[in-house]
Amino acid sequence: MATALSKDSLLPVDAAASGTPDQPEGRISTLDFVRGVAILGILATNILNYGQLPGTHRWLRLIGEPSLADKLLWVLNYLFIDGKLRGLFAILFGAGLVLFMDRAKKKDVHPYWLQFRRLFWLALFGLFHFYVLFAGDILFHYAALGVVAMLLVRLPVKPLLIAGLLLYCSDAVFSSIDLGGWALHEREVLAAPATDPGRVAYFEDQQNFIAETREEGEVLATGSLPEIVRWRLGNLTWEPFLELPFMVLDSFACMLIGAALFRMGFFSGGWNRRKLIRWGTLGIVVSVLLSLPLIVLVWQADFPRALNMFVFYGPVHVTRLPMIFGFAAVLVAMTPKWAPTALGQRLSAAGRMAFTNYVGASAVMALIFQGWGLALYGQFMRPGLELFVLLGWALMLVCSPWWLARFRFGPLEWIWRCLTYWRLFPIRKAAAA
Repeated sequence: MATALSKDSLLPVDAAASGTPDQPEGRISTLDFVRGVAILGILATNILNYGQLPGTHRWLRLIGEPSLADKLLWVLNYLFIDGKLRGLFAILFGAGLVLFMDRAKKKDVHPYWLQFRRLFWLALFGLFHFYVLFAGDILFHYAALGVVAMLLVRLPVKPLLIAGLLLYCSDAVFSSIDLGGWALHEREVLAAPATDPGRVAYFEDQQNFIAETREEGEVLATGSLPEIVRWRLGNLTWEPFLELPFMVLDSFACMLIGAALFRMGFFSGGWNRRKLIRWGTLGIVVSVLLSLPLIVLVWQADFPRALNMFVFYGPVHVTRLPMIFGFAAVLVAMTPKWAPTALGQRLSAAGRMAFTNYVGASAVMALIFQGWGLALYGQFMRPGLELFVLLGWALMLVCSPWWLARFRFGPLEWIWRCLTYWRLFPIRKAAAA
């Protein structure tokens, strides 16, 4: 397919697309490529919750004594994966809000109404995903918070960017105060004699928490699909809604940052490529250096629960942000070089089908791990689960380009588009003349 380079952009844009709703608009290759990397990374983030007790990614000892390999993989995930790829994905979502509304306005369609309809259907998809496939869904949160974000993305760019940064970093302050007190209390309790009432109560509470978590794990490991859905509807009824306030300082903040960056030309070749690489690399290095003391702190204490939670949720937003920006900057800068490669084209295809790949990964992993499928839930520790990450990546990188060679949109992307415009669009590509 022919591509063209805009005079002020280093990034290829599809020149054959008409921009009408019945076919994909001209693609910004950067967004597809970076989104492809992000969607693969989110599978690496979620794999523990697919195959092990919920919350294992937050507290290493939830499933027993960790091996050295478990600890090392926890460190690598903490440094480069956990929260970073989700933050990157939220930044892309914010950029996508602006892009969609800009294109709707050019088509003389009310951008806010069309965007609201689009997010409404995404919210319903997210609730279905949460209750049926995966209780770690982010689609509902993105849709609900996106309704608010779409009202703000046209604010002046600098205040929008500053608001996003302040919101994101403020979470580190509030979480550090809250969880820091718990971690300090835990340290005092663990230093007390074994018969101390506070120490006894601490371990009783910990065992109760483990038992409650294992109840959900037992349902996932042995239940049929209807039984799992009933359990979630009965026990996690309001969970997607109750989590929304906590996402304001995380995903919502990243959406504002992404919207501001998009309007500043970050994703369309408006920033100096060499400076992006330099600043992106610096961001990654700074994030690692800021994270290492927290890793040493929890490693030396042997991963107690409260301290593990403090390290995972406390000051981590300050350490994550440079990594998120670093990833984004390096990937954006390298898109012209990497995207045309064989692997880059597959990543871009995975990014174009990010919705399908995200939900599809949950379906495949549910089939592998849950009781109604192969029932492998709880059978693998972290090193073994990484093999399933590779399997998921392979499926995305093979199936996405195969599908898009034959069809205009990914299957869920097509359904979402039809519902948004309330029209049935052709999905098959026209045969070559």
